[in-house]
Amino acid sequence: MMQVERVESGSLRGLKSAAELSKDRPHGDRLRYMAGCRCDACRRANSAYENARQQARKRGEWNGLVPAEKARAHVLALREKGIGRRQVADAAGVSETSLSLMLSGRRTKIRAMAERALLAVTEAAVADGAYIDAGPTWKLLDELVATGYTKAEIAIALGYSRGALQFSREQCTAANAYQVERLYARWRRVPAGPSLALIAELREEGYRPDRIERMLRELADRLHQDTPNLDTRSGFIHAGTAELLERLHLSVTGEPT
Repeated sequence: MMQVERVESGSLRGLKSAAELSKDRPHGDRLRYMAGCRCDACRRANSAYENARQQARKRGEWNGLVPAEKARAHVLALREKGIGRRQVADAAGVSETSLSLMLSGRRTKIRAMAERALLAVTEAAVADGAYIDAGPTWKLLDELVATGYTKAEIAIALGYSRGALQFSREQCTAANAYQVERLYARWRRVPAGPSLALIAELREEGYRPDRIERMLRELADRLHQDTPNLDTRSGFIHAGTAELLERLHLSVTGEPT
């Protein structure tokens, strides 16, 4: 892991602090809030940012770690009804090994999307092949298409060799829904402008592109996240990479993430 030298102020040597970076920004810019300003305009900017993050979680776009107790209790309840571990794993689209670790208590946290997939498995769903409403799944697929992906690319990533999505807009299996959620979590894109601005600020301070990429990879490894992808398409960048860039920028300026 790369070692960095910090100065007494807590920021990385040679990199401007958040206060310096924000001094020419107008009030109402979140960077001013991060630098310590608590005027009404800066508070509103920070609140808007936090609200946007919360809304993303509510839409199911967050895939962080959550306690496994709720999903474990649900699967155990299904077991009492005669639904076996393999049936649940197949219906939810999760690995049987991961499910076993959760049920044994050796894995106490699981991904949010895995929890949702497990909680969606019901006695009726397993009995009829685990078909569920495809509306939410297609909403995610349509958003991926809107941000630059082709349906053929998506289909191939989901394992369809013919490059065509092979389920209807009315119903799909819980396993298909979970596969799409996982793909969406990896591929979801957001406007690239703010991320490109952070990269530009880091480069102005002497951080070469290869070093920025290396620091992002190390941060992703520590957070157990996918390898960051700095490629942009149609003005969008991967959401996970955008979040990592923000965390990296705040980290090297000495501000809490």
